[in-house]
Amino acid sequence: MAQVLVKKNSWEHTEIQWDQRAREQCRESGAGADTSRRPGAPRPTCPSMLAAITRAAAEGLIDVVDDAPVPAPILH
Repeated sequence: MAQVLVKKNSWEHTEIQWDQRAREQCRESGAGADTSRRPGAPRPTCPSMLAAITRAAAEGLIDVVDDAPVPAPILH
């Protein structure tokens, strides 16, 4: 089983650190995924991983550093 490091800074911002094993095992962004990006560029995020992280945060398993909702923009 591969693991990643996760930090939820807010409901809108999630940091994920992948190690090589996790990248290789991810069905959505691992082996066979597009590798044309420059080295060190952000990788596309795995939708399944984001859904699991959001679920874990909603269940209180992952702390959300700033859990205040982002205010809606005021339109004039």
